[in-house]
Amino acid sequence: MPHLKVPADVDAWFTENGWFPGRNAAEQASAFVAEVVEESRKRGFPVEPLPTATAFLAEHAGLRVMHNVERDWYIAFTPVPDWVSLFEDMAELSRRLGVRLFPVGWDSTDAELYVVDERGRFFCMHHTGDYYMGTGKHEAMIGLYANPMQDAEDFYV
Repeated sequence: MPHLKVPADVDAWFTENGWFPGRNAAEQASAFVAEVVEESRKRGFPVEPLPTATAFLAEHAGLRVMHNVERDWYIAFTPVPDWVSLFEDMAELSRRLGVRLFPVGWDSTDAELYVVDERGRFFCMHHTGDYYMGTGKHEAMIGLYANPMQDAEDFYV
């Protein structure tokens, strides 16, 4: 598990896994967003792309950031594997937070989902509950490894 305390730690971790400043993954991001939008409509809980999500994905789509190499645990900034109630669960969290959400990745460990809202706040949707990670990539990744994570309900409207 990475030890992330400052933004430079996050950048170093991401760099070890293929990211670099100014990385252009716009083509992958566009395909990711289109897939998510189409699947959400099919499931009856449509989502729309958010500028915060598309900006993040334009630089990070397609990355697989390892957090435990020995166990092959990673964060994937790719469309989420088939989570049966994904969009329904997102719609419920969105309603409670009073903002729109868009998925930006998932974790292979527990298949938890990472979503970003229109304010740039990242949330983790986990089978044990929903959690606030932080605002922006750096704060979110540092917050992801904080123990305990802050409950998303602290941000309900």
